[in-house]
Amino acid sequence: MQESNVQYFKNLNELLIYCDKLTEDKISRTYIDKKVLVKFPQLKQLSKDFKEIEIKEDKKNLDTVSKIWEDMFEKSIQRSSTVLCIGGGVLSDAVGFASSTYKRGTGLVIIPTTLLSMVDAAHGGKNGINTTHGKNQIGTFMMPDQVLICPEFLLELPEKQIKNGLIELIKAGFLKSPELVQQVYETDISKVNIELIKAAVDIKNEIIQNDFKESSERMYLNFGHTIGHLIEVDSKHSIPHGEAVGIGILKALKISEKMCNLDKNISEHFENFLKKLDLNVDYKFSSNREQLKELLLNDKKFSKDILKYVLLENIGNPVLVDFNLNDLLSEVTYA
Repeated sequence: MQESNVQYFKNLNELLIYCDKLTEDKISRTYIDKKVLVKFPQLKQLSKDFKEIEIKEDKKNLDTVSKIWEDMFEKSIQRSSTVLCIGGGVLSDAVGFASSTYKRGTGLVIIPTTLLSMVDAAHGGKNGINTTHGKNQIGTFMMPDQVLICPEFLLELPEKQIKNGLIELIKAGFLKSPELVQQVYETDISKVNIELIKAAVDIKNEIIQNDFKESSERMYLNFGHTIGHLIEVDSKHSIPHGEAVGIGILKALKISEKMCNLDKNISEHFENFLKKLDLNVDYKFSSNREQLKELLLNDKKFSKDILKYVLLENIGNPVLVDFNLNDLLSEVTYA
């Protein structure tokens, strides 16, 4: 597989200087989040040929991708062209999917502008869009050529989005690094830095290097996501991704206490962390059991009546446990 080329920039000026040459050399079309351009108008200098897009999770679908495809055709984008995406994870998912399927794949450079996309969504080459059957049900694997990270974007990010990004950051720590978990607990949300971001990115990239197509170890990255995705869909995306995954992680930690003998202090510390961030620690589903089961049947980790669910034996030691769907539903929604 192609390895993601991640570069870090201390400030926006450094990034702009780098991108000036990059744009001259290879960028054919730029897609940028409309809100980002309002807050950082200097990004206009990157390209004379950019398109502003305003997209939310409930619009991350084939209709939106079709519009991006049409724009690519109108701009005569070639397979040898490179597309630049500037925005959060929802936009990079949609643009990544469009560019990976347009003429069987163009080049792609991502500049993530949210913490969640900096530590997770921009990396790994999974490009997914939503359907009526669930989140990210249609997707591709195509690594971006480059991911360019500049934490200055975080200065203009709403506090709620920083909190949501911290969930994906600490998830990486739960999988591989007790030290990172502790660092996240001790870091003020206004002081998230390159070192924390890089630690999470390195963990994700190490995992995907070993299992790009998600046949085994990469499934660990779904820690908290099985239930998190259910919550997102059930709430019609009123609960954002990070917060939903946080609830999913807490449920997985509590199940791990029963099934893997995980120390109860771990879930208690994480629950206190969620409360400190003023994020939900539980969720009441409005869908009935059969509706939730139908959503789980479409989970990509489901096969032959069994769903592989990520638990922890300890921080840094994840395991995949086979669950019958009814048993899992009882554990996470009706226990």
